[in-house]
Amino acid sequence: MNYYEKSKKMFKKKLKENKEILKIEWDKFAQENCLFSANTLMFHVNANSFEDLKEKLS
Repeated sequence: MNYYEKSKKMFKKKLKENKEILKIEWDKFAQENCLFSANTLMFHVNANSFEDLKEKLS
C-alpha cells in the first residue's frame, strides 16, 4: 500500500469538502486514519506552507 498516494487522495477529498481546512484539522484526521501529516505532504510536493500545499493539490 502506498501511504503517500492514499494520503494525497484523502487530502484532496477533504479539501473538496472544506476549502478552509486548517493544518491542525488535517493532522488530527490523518493521525486517526493512519495517513501522512501535513508536514510530510508539504515535503513531498515541495510546498512552503500549508496554504501552498492546498493550492498545489486542489
